[in-house]
Amino acid sequence: MADVRVHASDGSLHPADVILVAAGRNPRTEGLGLEKVGVDLDGHGSVIVDAAMRTSAPTVWAAGDVTQHPHFTHVAGFHASTAASNAVLGVRRAVPGTIPRVTYTSPEVAAVGPTTAVGRGTRISTVRHAESDRAITEGQEPGFSRLVIGRGGRILGGTIVGPRAGESLGELTLAVRQKLTTRDLAGVIHAYPTYNDSLWNAAIQDAGATLDKAWVKAVMSGLVRFTRRRVDRASR
Repeated sequence: MADVRVHASDGSLHPADVILVAAGRNPRTEGLGLEKVGVDLDGHGSVIVDAAMRTSAPTVWAAGDVTQHPHFTHVAGFHASTAASNAVLGVRRAVPGTIPRVTYTSPEVAAVGPTTAVGRGTRISTVRHAESDRAITEGQEPGFSRLVIGRGGRILGGTIVGPRAGESLGELTLAVRQKLTTRDLAGVIHAYPTYNDSLWNAAIQDAGATLDKAWVKAVMSGLVRFTRRRVDRASR
């Protein structure tokens, strides 16, 4: 076997058995005569479409890797369905901007929406899989589940790193798409033990943090005193 070594930009040297080069892909639109029917392309040859998958030509729709959208099979399938229904039925159904993505490494890396804080008013809630009973039981502690949270506790996005992360991503994608909050996610009963516990606990962790606010504590104390007085009167 050849002696393969990778020289990183920071000067470090890494031995390797195999090197996978991801050179990217370009759509093969050249020579199709799209310009003759009024279909505009960008500088890379991708077909430009609007939110309904319609091109600059009023009677032409496009979907899949030929467009400017991310080159994922699940994106192509969903967009193709949208383009077909819009073209055939004459509706203007728009494609969602929430696109889940998974890198099938070991461990898997799955994400949707922003993966880091995106300005003022956003925060992060992370639970390490070393705290997950399922991960501990299976000896798969490396990894984490992370939520990116906006104002009012709304879930904006997140990242899951660990076994079967792609399977856990569905719930997070739905939460982002439906503009759910960490309180919404925390209020759903999850099966135990699962890797999805970490995602749930990240939501609980954030939702519970609101209980530490002074005004919340004051309200809770008042409710406790009121309940005690009512119980005392009922027991006399």
